[in-house]
Amino acid sequence: MFFNRFFTTKLLLAIGLGILPIASFAVTQKEMEQARVIAAKTYIRYANDLSGYLDELNPTTMEELQAVLKPKEKENIKAFLAIPVPTDYASWDKQQLVDYWAGTAFKDQGLEEKGRGGRVRARALINKMDIASAAPEQPREEPKQEEKVETPVSSEAVSGEEALAIAAADNGLPQETEAEVAAQDEMATLDMQEPEKKSESSDTWVYIMILGILVAVVIALVVYAANVMKKSNKEELRERRNNNDEGIDAEAQEKYENRIADKDFEISRLNKKLEAANQQNADLKSRLEALAAELALLKEKRPAEKVEVATSSGMSRQPVMEREPVSVAKSESKTSLRMIYLGRANARGIFVRADRNLNPGYSIYVLDTSDGFSGSFRVAPAAEAWELALSNPAEYLMTACVGHNLEDTSGVSRIVTEDSGTAIFEGGCWRVIRKAKIRYE
Repeated sequence: MFFNRFFTTKLLLAIGLGILPIASFAVTQKEMEQARVIAAKTYIRYANDLSGYLDELNPTTMEELQAVLKPKEKENIKAFLAIPVPTDYASWDKQQLVDYWAGTAFKDQGLEEKGRGGRVRARALINKMDIASAAPEQPREEPKQEEKVETPVSSEAVSGEEALAIAAADNGLPQETEAEVAAQDEMATLDMQEPEKKSESSDTWVYIMILGILVAVVIALVVYAANVMKKSNKEELRERRNNNDEGIDAEAQEKYENRIADKDFEISRLNKKLEAANQQNADLKSRLEALAAELALLKEKRPAEKVEVATSSGMSRQPVMEREPVSVAKSESKTSLRMIYLGRANARGIFVRADRNLNPGYSIYVLDTSDGFSGSFRVAPAAEAWELALSNPAEYLMTACVGHNLEDTSGVSRIVTEDSGTAIFEGGCWRVIRKAKIRYE
């Protein structure tokens, strides 16, 4: 019976020691600091395009990172340092560490929008970190039972009555004969045999049942452990594949984002140059127009015209001396009238070119103005202007004129202005106020 209990105890102890706890991954203070440094470095790298020197540095603490920063990056990192550091990271796994420093931290309202682009790079770098596994708990040792040490007796030693005599002498007992001792042993054996048989028969089936239950539990645990290991291996393999794919995608995305940033900077620089050139061109046009107007006023001197008033039907025309003051007034008004040849009008109704004389290949309209601020325009009565306008009516005519079926130019040789349009001079250029009405012939 003692042997059965001892065997059961050993079996239970072996099962307890065989089922070791699965090592869990936990984040240490050093790993938390390293992930924070990685996130801060990628943020300030994306916040300032001129911080490329950070790509060659690999600090592990915030003190090391701040020690190598330039003034611009020291200013940018202040917003990131304001992000709180969690205190319960000891219970985190690697995924929670990645989600916080590559996700939650980059959503903080104090960060610059440009620096948030570093979250993809931060996720890839933090995923490459090795998270140390927590030390498994050591199983508690069961107190060892004291074992009785029996001293074997040599077979060459004395036997029979002599051994009994020696034992009795050593213990201070009276000596007994071998027959008496055998009789006593036989009686004790008969007294103990019957109750021991009964006890063994009553406990055996209990141990058999417990042993069967333990065997079933062990089999179930082995099957469960095998399934858990298979599932864990599959998830680890899938995570590695995802991390590899994500790392490749992050590098490609970073490359494209840097290229796009360079292109945006180049476009911005060219736009500024274009604006400066347009402003300079507008100023030059304005000065040219002012000089042309001043020159026209100096050169244009037309002689006074006589006005003849027709008498009744069938009578000859005679000059009327009484109307001469009116003729003088008309002559003076015509003297200040000047002509400007204009090119095509753009989609906003602004004439893109102005010349003092007809410029073949560019001039389409002619404008009459007396004050230099407003005037009436019409299609220039010149074959060169007609040919250019009819080559593309949508571009040269329809932005400043109206008429019937202007796009149909088949068989057309000339353009007639039925009603002149109106234009004003503002911002250094002439702009259409009312379109001219034309027809084809």
